[in-house]
Amino acid sequence: MCALFSTSLLEHKPPPQEVLNFSEHSFLPIVCLTSSQEEHMNMFNRYLSAAVALVLFFSLSGCSKDNPVDSHTLDLTDGRIIIDNDDGRLNGEMDYSDTSEVTVDTTTAPSPMLAKRGQTAAIKLKLRATRNPPTYLGQTLQATHVVLDGNYAYVSYNTQGNTYLGAADVFDISTPNNPKLISTATFVGTDVSAIFYSSGKVFLAEATEDTLFSYPAVIEEITLVANKLSLTTRRKGVSSYVATDIKVSGGKGWVTSGSGGPATGGLTILDATDLNLITEDLFLDARSVDVSGGTVTVMQGTGATLRTYDASTNGLLNSYFVGGADIPDSKSMVKVVLDRAFVAAGDGGVRVFSFTSGTVIDSLARVTVTGIDPDLTVTNAVSVSKDFLFAANGEAGVYVAQGDFDMEAVPASDPNLSYLGSLNFSTAQSANFVASNDNILFIATGTGGLKIVEIQ
Repeated sequence: MCALFSTSLLEHKPPPQEVLNFSEHSFLPIVCLTSSQEEHMNMFNRYLSAAVALVLFFSLSGCSKDNPVDSHTLDLTDGRIIIDNDDGRLNGEMDYSDTSEVTVDTTTAPSPMLAKRGQTAAIKLKLRATRNPPTYLGQTLQATHVVLDGNYAYVSYNTQGNTYLGAADVFDISTPNNPKLISTATFVGTDVSAIFYSSGKVFLAEATEDTLFSYPAVIEEITLVANKLSLTTRRKGVSSYVATDIKVSGGKGWVTSGSGGPATGGLTILDATDLNLITEDLFLDARSVDVSGGTVTVMQGTGATLRTYDASTNGLLNSYFVGGADIPDSKSMVKVVLDRAFVAAGDGGVRVFSFTSGTVIDSLARVTVTGIDPDLTVTNAVSVSKDFLFAANGEAGVYVAQGDFDMEAVPASDPNLSYLGSLNFSTAQSANFVASNDNILFIATGTGGLKIVEIQ
């Protein structure tokens, strides 16, 4: 089983020394670099990084077969970003050998909830592919976030430990039984916590070791060319050690960032056209953001609180305590469907909040597994597909719950969720993120790669 700690995805890595030298009480302005400015300011560093990478590559290429190293053919690179858009090579990153049926193990469901439902899961799942975890110079990356948009899926990656190293993938999922990896980018010196797609661009929530920025937390915009990643990028700094999530809607970028000292982190609102700052609301431990209709919902951790904002005026509307998410620096998320917020509340399991009543109307307790530390079976992410809810429960794997109705179509009511059990794969899998639509399910399994499952 792939080891997965609840804090591994959003850990505060030691920032560069230049950042540590600032007074924690001093105000540090957000730095925005256009493509031209960043190119000039980074030119020396890029050439130096590229030279170092090439020296390492050629020196390591002579190693014996007993000590294999990564060899990346560089379609596009500027030293900081390495892009591979070659279909043949990318196909080699995929494993299509196991296409077994994925069953639901009902013996793992909490007995009271199984009795409440009194039935087995009426869902048919089939594993279609595994994306082997990306590697770079001996470092193995782990998936952090997945977004499904039409015929494409977008995945972000970071690295455990003190190394800043991330990646992003683009998948063609137009044929759910034959998903294809069509583009990938590696970001040297940058972790990627979350990803979002909007209008021909992908937006990344990141943490960087680049000391041109006041804080490590940045967001990055990448233009897609023929649905593939390119070197046309822009970056914008935000406060805190790490940007945790990003959504783009209504011409604005809504960015959450975690805690990086007094008065840092919170919600940053950017103009999506030029990435200029519109306004910010500073508070601790902002973990996730979602936009639905005219309302923006931010999840704040320790313990879980939902903060809602008017998408037009940017003003704070309300704040609701939900509970859970009490482990600092952990991956947690909120997904708004109609008038309900489905909250992955970490050690608090799953909470379903009704904006209509202003209360928590349903919940699923944190899963516990004999022999596994309960801190490793927290709920990191949730996804809703009709009457089913998928929960990424860390070392416990992915669990599926069922409601009384199609939660994407029927508003207001308590869905009366019950866990049916965990998903069975040929080998045990941890799970730190899950995303689904009506046809496909993506499961991020830490350093074990990415499982792509067809919902039949």
